[in-house]
Amino acid sequence: MYAELSKNEQGRYALPNGEYFTTDDDIEAFIQDQWIKTTVDHNHEDYYLVGYPDISLQGLMAKYPNVV
Repeated sequence: MYAELSKNEQGRYALPNGEYFTTDDDIEAFIQDQWIKTTVDHNHEDYYLVGYPDISLQGLMAKYPNVV
């Protein structure tokens, strides 16, 4: 399942079905018209994508890797 991420009550970025991403989780995010595999990390303020720290997770299209 892929969908837009939104911050849940615990401060983690979640898919609409309630599955969420946290530190060290693998993720695929739709960035610049392509699916990019990376990892989620936290900088003591918010979560970010390793290699893409300036891209907000809020509203980002994402999915767990290898999931259609």
